[in-house]
Amino acid sequence: MKSGLYLLPLCFLLLACEASQSEADAVTTDLPATDLTTWVKADLACEEIRNADEDDPLAVVYLEQLGNRHLIDTVYTCSVIAPEMYRTFDIPRHALSASGGWWAGSGDFYYTLPEGDSIAVWHAHRQQQDSLGFQYSVLKRFPATYPGE
Repeated sequence: MKSGLYLLPLCFLLLACEASQSEADAVTTDLPATDLTTWVKADLACEEIRNADEDDPLAVVYLEQLGNRHLIDTVYTCSVIAPEMYRTFDIPRHALSASGGWWAGSGDFYYTLPEGDSIAVWHAHRQQQDSLGFQYSVLKRFPATYPGE
C-alpha cells in the first residue's frame, strides 16, 4: 500500500502533462496562422503574347491561386520579380508575389498582399524619368483561397 501511494503523484503528473500537450496541439491545429503568407498562395504570373523584340509587344498578368487563374492586366511586357528585388521597386518585403516590366520608357508593376480575408493586387505605372518613385494603389481584390477549400 505504501508503494502505491508513491505512484499516485506520478500518475497525476503524467495525466496532467498529457492533457496539456493535447490542448497545445488543439490550439496549433485549430487556429489559423496570423501570418497569411504561411498558408495563402497568391502568385503573380506573366504570359507573353507577343515578344518584346517586336514593335508592339504584349503580355498578360495573372493572379494564380490554387489552380484558379484571374486576369489582372494587359501590358507591354512583364516578368516575375524575385523577393530580393522588392526594395528596388518599392514593394513591401512581406508581399506574397510581384511582377512588372519596362517598355519604351515606362512600366507597370504589381504586387499582392493579404488584407483581411482577401488578396489585394497593388499596381503602379511609372515613367522612367519620374522622381517620385513608385506610387502604388489597389487595382483589384480577390477572396483569399486557402488549401483544402
